[in-house]
Amino acid sequence: MRRQWKSCFWLSIHFASYADSVAAANPWDAYIHSPVSRYINPISAHSTVGTVTTTGPSEGQETYTLSPNSRLTFDFGVEVGGWISFSASTTNATNTSTPHLSLAFTESPSFIGPLSDDTGATTTQNHDQALNVTLPQGTTVYELPREKFRGGFRFLTLNAAQNVTVFNVTCEIGFAPKTRYLRNYPGYFWTPGDELLVRTWYAGAYTVQTNIAPQNTGRFLPQVSAGWIYNSSLGIAAPILLDGAKRDRAVWPGDLGIQGTTAFLALGADGLEAFENALETVFYYQNSSTGRFPFAGPSTGSFRSGAQSDTYHAWSLISIFNFALFVGDEAWVGTHWANITRGVEFILNGIDESGLHEQIATNDWARQGGGGYNSALNALDYHALSSIADLGRTYTNDVTVHAQAAEWAAAAETLKAEYNKILWDPQQNMYRDNQSTSLHPQDGNALALLYNLTLSPVQSSLLSVSLTRFWTPLGPVTPELPDTISPFISSIEVLAHFTALQPKRALNLTRTLWSYLLDSPLMTGSTLAEGITANGSLYYRGDAGYKKDARYTSLSHGWSTGPTAALTFKIAGLEIVGWRRWIFAPSGESLRDVKAGYQSPMGMFSVEWKSRDDVDGAFDFFAKFTTPEGTNGSIELPWKCKEVLLDGVILKSGIDIEGRRAMILQASSCT
Repeated sequence: MRRQWKSCFWLSIHFASYADSVAAANPWDAYIHSPVSRYINPISAHSTVGTVTTTGPSEGQETYTLSPNSRLTFDFGVEVGGWISFSASTTNATNTSTPHLSLAFTESPSFIGPLSDDTGATTTQNHDQALNVTLPQGTTVYELPREKFRGGFRFLTLNAAQNVTVFNVTCEIGFAPKTRYLRNYPGYFWTPGDELLVRTWYAGAYTVQTNIAPQNTGRFLPQVSAGWIYNSSLGIAAPILLDGAKRDRAVWPGDLGIQGTTAFLALGADGLEAFENALETVFYYQNSSTGRFPFAGPSTGSFRSGAQSDTYHAWSLISIFNFALFVGDEAWVGTHWANITRGVEFILNGIDESGLHEQIATNDWARQGGGGYNSALNALDYHALSSIADLGRTYTNDVTVHAQAAEWAAAAETLKAEYNKILWDPQQNMYRDNQSTSLHPQDGNALALLYNLTLSPVQSSLLSVSLTRFWTPLGPVTPELPDTISPFISSIEVLAHFTALQPKRALNLTRTLWSYLLDSPLMTGSTLAEGITANGSLYYRGDAGYKKDARYTSLSHGWSTGPTAALTFKIAGLEIVGWRRWIFAPSGESLRDVKAGYQSPMGMFSVEWKSRDDVDGAFDFFAKFTTPEGTNGSIELPWKCKEVLLDGVILKSGIDIEGRRAMILQASSCT
């Protein structure tokens, strides 16, 4: 059954979207960074060092002659990844002891030079170095060996050691290997009133697209020094969703909690397939006796060393829940229900008489602190328990599953009550990191706000305000990892402010941090970085595992794409919230015109709405939205309106609405 929905879904969206793109371009197409072809040339010769002579009949067809000790850097304009090829000619007999040239790859323009970005953090900071190339005499075509796959770069530098002429430099795109037309996204977001938000949505989409990998392109361990080999298996099937384009190039459950949603919203069937293959890998490596899910995928040192994580176990369950809602496939859930049950039981076995889970395996996203009744862990556990319980109640009529769900829901409610008794600090209006510390973390508080651990709207509002204490002109500096701005945790915070009914605050944070991730001259301009320091440098985690190696920081990392989900689900407002269940709850803030849509195996979800000023400071709101047949949902407007009509009939609160095409909502005199 799963194969059937996948193939039919693929056909329905890919041929339809391609035909639509041919018929008429959309205004948001200009913001799509994906290449038009799998074989692309650089947009320019970025810079030279030494003697480089350029000849050629026209722009884009130049020939470059490099003298010994010279350097030529090409710019592809956006983050790319795959295999490089070029034509070359040599006039001297090959000196077998000295390569003709070497290749260096980098994401940031700041690191252009003779060495590649580092994909294995070491004290030498140049583990990858550059790839030596020796050419035969005469004219030849060089192709990067398949095992030398390079997952993420914008700039390619040729370092000449002998006289060499090169032309027709090409990158064969390796990411999203099953996507026929890279630019034809099934999902979209558009608001003509705020270009930055549109750019942010599409940067998130492209970031995740570059994170979808062919099977045998994982980091070889132990790593080759100097140089690199990317030919290890990433999971049990591919294409597969990884944490980053350059590195780690591995399945990480915490990342999936954000990037899996982005993959679905932007990339449709291809995104879901990659998301599913990552989850199937997590299921495959689940501990059969304890029920614990792995901390990371098999192509990581963390996996090989047996490292474990309590928080990433919970993230696995949350990602599984998200995927289940996106596909609405009862057979898929039923196939994995035993795995899901063992995963939930692992959490329940960790909850002691206090009602909370004591954190034993503290491996996480790099944060410090932790342990004890950690607030981030228990917030994740609460959401895992409550959401999987909701799934069990709704996806099937099996009374045994319903009994399980009732037990899990009760444990979640006990956890929530004790969470507030033990961890809430009324003096700070925040949750502590655990019961024995004065640290008030960004992650635990953002997760608690997002996942409804608060007990009242007043408490939610206070917590939302308190999170802004961490804000700086570049973004929140997280207390649990000093000198660090984490787009992963800040993605969670953006979503959390929407949950607290603070859309203006959520968008302020988006505009602050994501504008820097897009526009800083350190970045790729097309994808979103893993993290930065408080002053905006790329020395992310410099003293916390990355050995002050800025080249190691990934500049295309899917866990930084939370605003893509926030803009679709919260601003446009059409969100899948339960088993074949949706809600339309737009949070327009200052926006006046929004369009968004995404394709699921259940059918198309789309919405377009406008607001226009009325008399006496009020406004009118008009929306047209589509939801699939076989689903149901509700409408929640955040305003008080004189009259609300759905398809011309007065809308009564609490009504359950069956999914159907082209519903028309009109609200008048709203304040």
